[in-house]
Amino acid sequence: MHNNGTCTVLPKRIFKWTGTCIRVSNMADELLWLVQRLFFLNGDQDLSSFLLVDLGLVKFPDYTCSVVHRIFQERNDLLQYEEAIRVAQFMDESLDNDNMELVSRCTDLSENRLCTSLKEEDSSLADSPPSFYSCFSSTWIYSKILTLGVSVYERERRYADAIRTLKILLSKVASGRRRGYWTLRLSIDLEHMGRPNESLSIAEGGVTDPWIRAGSKIALQKRALRLGKPPRRWKVPSYADSLKRNIKEVNIEGRPLNCEIGAKNVFYGYDGDRCGVEQLALQYYADEGGGWQGTHSEGGIWMTIFGLLMWDVIFSEVCDVFHSKFQTAPLDFETDDFYKSRKDLIEAQLKRIQDGMAEEMLISSWELHQGTSCKGVNWDRHPMADVRAVVAGVGGHRLALLLRHLALDYRSWSSGMPDLLLWHFLDERGGAEAKLVEVKGPKDQLSEQQRAWIFVLMDFGFDVEVCKVSLVSKRR
Repeated sequence: MHNNGTCTVLPKRIFKWTGTCIRVSNMADELLWLVQRLFFLNGDQDLSSFLLVDLGLVKFPDYTCSVVHRIFQERNDLLQYEEAIRVAQFMDESLDNDNMELVSRCTDLSENRLCTSLKEEDSSLADSPPSFYSCFSSTWIYSKILTLGVSVYERERRYADAIRTLKILLSKVASGRRRGYWTLRLSIDLEHMGRPNESLSIAEGGVTDPWIRAGSKIALQKRALRLGKPPRRWKVPSYADSLKRNIKEVNIEGRPLNCEIGAKNVFYGYDGDRCGVEQLALQYYADEGGGWQGTHSEGGIWMTIFGLLMWDVIFSEVCDVFHSKFQTAPLDFETDDFYKSRKDLIEAQLKRIQDGMAEEMLISSWELHQGTSCKGVNWDRHPMADVRAVVAGVGGHRLALLLRHLALDYRSWSSGMPDLLLWHFLDERGGAEAKLVEVKGPKDQLSEQQRAWIFVLMDFGFDVEVCKVSLVSKRR
């Protein structure tokens, strides 16, 4: 109505309601975001974090910021990092809009930047910045863009382009967290191209790569065994028997509500209500499966236990890991440096846990820090009673082994844990035991990451099994 002239008072009314308005220039807006990124070191937090703390809605842990090395050695490093982030954002938008021409341009640009501007840092120098700063480099961002690019190439069956890109990534990023994924995809794509011998060599090389761990390592071991049969290879690798270990299985039946391919399985539970496959398994274990209490937590409850028992270790004073008072974890938390820098502290804490003090430590940590933000700790989802029951059921020895495993390599092992964590009390004096269960619906298979976790838990002496839910037969 304003545009066609029938409502001329609209601007006056709007200004009366809004008062004075100021439009921030693009330059000022970009500068503010840059300052926020430098301060918070991520793209998730902004100035509202100050307000949330002032209002008491969010509480961050207490720790000491001891910064010795700058993250960006010179201004150009920051500008290159920001440019890489813009390319990554453009790549995401192009994928969302299914604009393959722009996706290809982003991939080509990233490949060119990675090949031409990569600076080799000499980590042997005494004053060199810590290795966990690498995630703030343009190289890190471009490697993530190229990983997306590889997925696009494979979807379009451009395996030659995928192979070229993967070889660049493996040669330029020596200690990347994605080396396992890159190596596995390279081996698979080489097989697609009819080059089985080269595919086998890549898989065998990946098995011995120290940066390839957990599920990726098992996947490469299985490929090496499959491709390395006579006459290509006559000697059976030493890890062959380990992959053939039997995993305990329990089979139950469920009455399905839907049978659509690709849809999430929905069943009628033991109580007659609709439920997912994990809830159905929980009801089975609570009833005829042995009277277990439990939760569908996957790794969530373990991450909470790790955070609570290792709180003082996580937030101990270590150089360069805390840069602001708004962090929920140190910068090296998901790297090998976390254990190396705190080995004595971690082992001392694990010794106390192994000696049977875990429950006491847990209660103390909960009371001191409840509600404080810490990476992995979910105060609302996992109540104190459940966490205590798990700690009591697992026992100090096995709990210490599991927590050391997470401390050594949190990132590789923070996913893929069994779906269910079950416990029950043996007697009135407080004795308890625990069980871990991976639940699989009809036609579901264990992923390599899940298989890796089950093998580790078996080695540590945990009671772990797979619960397979099949459909009730038509006759029944």
